[in-house]
Amino acid sequence: MSEKRLRSSNSPSDSPSRNLGVPSRDVGPSDASLIVAAGARKELLKRREARLDPRHAGPRPYAELRVASAFSFLDGSSLPEDLVEQAANLGLPAVALVDSNGVYGAPRFFKAAQAAGVRPLVGAEVTLTNCELDQRSENHKSQITNHKSPRITLLVQNRAGYKNLCRLITTGAAGKPKGETAVTWSEVEEHAEGLHCLTGGEEGPVARALARGGIEAGRETLARIAGIFPGRLHVEIGRHRLREEEHRNQALVELARRMRLPLLASNGARYARAKDKELHDVLTAIRNHTTLDAAGRLLAAGRERHLKDAAQMSALFADLPEALDASWELSRKLDFTLADLGYRFPDYPLPPAETPDSFLRQVTWNGARTRFRPMTARAQSQIAKELAMIEKLSLAGYFLIVWDIVQFCQKEKILVQGRGSAANSAVCYALSITAVDPVRMDLLFERFLSEERGEWPDIDLDLP
Repeated sequence: MSEKRLRSSNSPSDSPSRNLGVPSRDVGPSDASLIVAAGARKELLKRREARLDPRHAGPRPYAELRVASAFSFLDGSSLPEDLVEQAANLGLPAVALVDSNGVYGAPRFFKAAQAAGVRPLVGAEVTLTNCELDQRSENHKSQITNHKSPRITLLVQNRAGYKNLCRLITTGAAGKPKGETAVTWSEVEEHAEGLHCLTGGEEGPVARALARGGIEAGRETLARIAGIFPGRLHVEIGRHRLREEEHRNQALVELARRMRLPLLASNGARYARAKDKELHDVLTAIRNHTTLDAAGRLLAAGRERHLKDAAQMSALFADLPEALDASWELSRKLDFTLADLGYRFPDYPLPPAETPDSFLRQVTWNGARTRFRPMTARAQSQIAKELAMIEKLSLAGYFLIVWDIVQFCQKEKILVQGRGSAANSAVCYALSITAVDPVRMDLLFERFLSEERGEWPDIDLDLP
């Protein structure tokens, strides 16, 4: 077998450069005509279209809530666009991308999924610094990170959850060498709001506890995680035709029912299609610093880790239909996608009984009496018009923040000057953000801000 692989790897048709091509649904990736430059490949990926195929419906709907892409370095072997295309082909209505210790692939995954009609959920597999939860013995602690350390899957439910996930990952990466991101359980607990937790597969802390101490150790670990994520924990089970995995599943089912925790079926996908396992095997060998021939059972962990449709998963979990139902139900509870990630400015500290709009009106009219001399009816009308538009677009807080920066600069004798299209605004002039009277100069406010533009106004400040 090794000689066959060596001969195959040296043949022209199997040159590594062929992987730069964009596979179509009709032509295999080994077609030499698909070889393109890396930059061109990226553009082709962006333009590729996929559509949700409803023909793969099973007895019950299914959403895959644990998928890793090539952004999980040496662990996932498919690009986000490939995963979305296959998910659409399989009729999966929702998929969660949970790359290792990061959300790097989420933007590309989101963009492709939007076009394909697949709901792109956000999450990450987060590495833990220690294997034990009970902390009964310092000897049980392990600081080994990467793929030898346990990982839990965290899924984002809302904006607060996304913020907490990003902060948790940042905390885990701070002060550590590249690729060694890991968090403590106390850090997970500190950032748990807005996140749902899946216990994971063989790499999860519950599986590690079961292997170490049996059913009682697994129960203690599961109880501790349930305390961190009350009402937001699912006991995850997968089936990849591995005997030891099914033994673990039986223990997990027993624990979940004893502790009244919901089961959730997942395939823990690491690549899009079954034929992509060959590349995943290569990455597994590289990750473990070995060869394909010597990898042995290391490659078995990647078995059957491709996306599967509802019918396939229903057949796999015919005896546990509630686990399939839970995956679908949880996907509907997760409200957050990157579409909800619009920028939000910090809250301006307001005086008592004031709103951003009322306080902006107050400071604007106070400044206008000094800045507009004389205060003509035309100037008053323009200020009132602009304030109404700012209130309608909920931008008062933005203007107050810029005004606050200008006030600080003036107090500290720092030169500051607003420029650009902001000079067309009478409100900006009244707040001393800009230096040109737009009413006297007959400047067009709509060049700076209008409802039709549908975008944030841009106030540029020059500072030394």
